Amino acid sequence: MNEDIKNMVEKLLYKNNRSSRFDISQHLVKDVITAGMERTLSTGNWDVKRFKMHRKGITQIVTRLSFIGAFGAMTKISPQFEKSRKVSGPRALQP
Repeated sequence: MNEDIKNMVEKLLYKNNRSSRFDISQHLVKDVITAGMERTLSTGNWDVKRFKMHRKGITQIVTRLSFIGAFGAMTKISPQFEKSRKVSGPRALQP
């Protein structure tokens, strides 16, 4: 998205007609961020192309069969580090 905006601004500013005032809000696509967030929340996959990051299972569907079941599903924790990364154990942190 940033690269597209940069290219568009360069094209508009290097044209011969610079007498008109430049307003970037007229040239932005409004639904890019909204569509990305909707896709992320609906699929549960988080893709960040800039950092080449792909995470699965960020969001999960909460089953509301009972209050206790929904509350238990919301208290689950999933670690957000990669499996291939070397992680110190809890006892190895202190010398």
